[in-house]
Amino acid sequence: MRLVIFDVDGTIVDSAAHIVESAQFVFHKNNLPKPADADIRAGIGLNLDIIMLNLLGDNNQELALKLEQDYRDYFNHKIEHGLINEQIYTGAAEAIATLGAQDETFLGIATGKRLKGVERLFKEQGFGHHFHTLQTPDNNPSKPNPGMVLTAMNDTGVLAEKTVMIGDTSYDMAMAKAAGVKALGVNWGYHDHTTLRESGADLVIDHYHQLIDAIDELTE
Repeated sequence: MRLVIFDVDGTIVDSAAHIVESAQFVFHKNNLPKPADADIRAGIGLNLDIIMLNLLGDNNQELALKLEQDYRDYFNHKIEHGLINEQIYTGAAEAIATLGAQDETFLGIATGKRLKGVERLFKEQGFGHHFHTLQTPDNNPSKPNPGMVLTAMNDTGVLAEKTVMIGDTSYDMAMAKAAGVKALGVNWGYHDHTTLRESGADLVIDHYHQLIDAIDELTE
């Protein structure tokens, strides 16, 4: 058996535009300078409280927690009014369906997105039934702590040498290496090819049609 773990934002779904707009909105609401798009995108994948703390550039935990709550309130408002339209990347649904049909493959999620957001994505896309383990900030420390991957392996009983973490950021690659599993970088998300390699990626792919072969290579 093998375990294939997917990140969500920047790997399965392109959510950057909504994340950037929402973060800038709550900074403006709190009379703070709006953070740059690139700074927000660079933090996608971390838990939201850490993203806010990093964007503040200081150690004001209380303000970071307020920004986090304001962000969640605003994002939920957008969801309730049908203003969120996250597009999954071309080929993502097909790759998940192919892997999900393999008797020898368990699928998992390890994401900075809250469980509520993962469940919303699954409801919209209809591929949630393929996943055996869901690891989110609701019950895990932030990436690059290896906790999400270690829990996913424990849930499925799959060994590290048969586990692959797929993600688009340095945090995903570092988390994989900390857990002792293979790291597969995708070059269509929020960190570039060089950053992924420098963070420990065993392979980096440019298109979803390369995914299955890359997983086979890493778990053979």
